[in-house]
Amino acid sequence: MGVSAPTVLATRFNWLGSDEPSFLELDHLEQDIPKIPHLIPETTGYGWFEAMHLPLNQVIRRSTIQFKPGITGALFSIAEVKEQFAEPVLCVQSARSGCVVLSDNLSGRDFIVSKSSSIFMHADCRDNNVRLDTSENLELVSFIIGKSVLSRLIGKECAQSLLEGLGVAMAPAVTVNKIPQHIDALLHSSLPDHLIGSIAKLHAQAKVLDYICCLYKHVVPAKEKEQPKRDIQNRINQLHDDLVRLDGKLPILTDLARRYDLSAHQMSHEFRNRYGKSLYSYITEIRLHEAHSALKTTDLPMKTIAKNLGYSHVNHFITAFGKQFGYSPGSLRKRL
Repeated sequence: MGVSAPTVLATRFNWLGSDEPSFLELDHLEQDIPKIPHLIPETTGYGWFEAMHLPLNQVIRRSTIQFKPGITGALFSIAEVKEQFAEPVLCVQSARSGCVVLSDNLSGRDFIVSKSSSIFMHADCRDNNVRLDTSENLELVSFIIGKSVLSRLIGKECAQSLLEGLGVAMAPAVTVNKIPQHIDALLHSSLPDHLIGSIAKLHAQAKVLDYICCLYKHVVPAKEKEQPKRDIQNRINQLHDDLVRLDGKLPILTDLARRYDLSAHQMSHEFRNRYGKSLYSYITEIRLHEAHSALKTTDLPMKTIAKNLGYSHVNHFITAFGKQFGYSPGSLRKRL
C-alpha cells in the first residue's frame, strides 16, 4: 500500500472525572499508548486506557473500567474528547460490555453505545463529551481509519458502498447501527493481552481487516452476478426446453437456479419476461395440455398420466385439470 500520511493529527482527552483538572494531549507521532490508568476517583472505580497505531495506518483503542457496586445506576462524566484528522475518517465505537452516552458537541445530539449498538462517525474532526452508565463495567473499543486508507484497502467504490450501507456517506455524519455479535467480536478481540510489540500489532491489524470485510458483507447488499444479456437469455431458453422434455415432478426453484448458474430471483424474472408467465404456471399449462391429448388419444390410466406429470396424487391432477379446462378429465373421456 505504501506509507501514508498520519490520519490522526492531534488528540486531547480532558479528564472530567478527576478531582483536579487534567488532560492528555497526543500528536500524530504519539498514537501508540501503553496501558495508562484512567483518572477517576477511587470511590467510583478504576480502569485503564490503551491505543495502538497499526501498520496500515489505522488507530485502535480500548478503554476498560470497573465500577464500585455502590454507584450503580448513575451517569459518570469521564472525558471530553477533541480530535483533528488529516482527512475524513470512519470512526467506530463498539462496546463489549457496559453503556456509553456520547454527546456530539458539533451536531448537538446524543448517541448511545451498548452491546447491541455501535456508533459510526464519518468526519474530519470530533468533539465529544463521554458519560458512562455505572450499572455495568465498561469495555469500549474504538477504531479509526481514513477514507483514503479504506479506499486503498477495498477499492474506492466498495469504500463508498460501505459508508452508504452504514448511513454515513456524506461527511460529517454520525449514526448508530446494530451489528451482529460475531462481527463486533473481531474488533473486541483485536488488542491482545497475551502478545506484545510487532506481533501484537500484526494480530490487531489482521483482526481489523477481518472486521472490515465482515462489516462490508453485512451492510452492503450482495449484487447479482453481472452476466451478458444474451448469455442469460440462452440459459432461460435452455431451461424452458429442458423442462418441457422433463417427465415427473419439477425440480425446486433453488435447484434449477443452481443448475443454470442464475439467482432464483433473476431466473424467475427473466423467464416471466421471456414467456409471459411464471415458470411453474407455464410448465403446468403445457403438461395439462399434454394430459388432455393423452386422455383423448390413449387408454393410459388416469393415475399413470398424473404420475408422469409429477402429481403426487391423482386428485391433485384432477383439480388442476378442472381449473385449466373447466371440466374434469373423467368427463372428457366419457364424451369420447
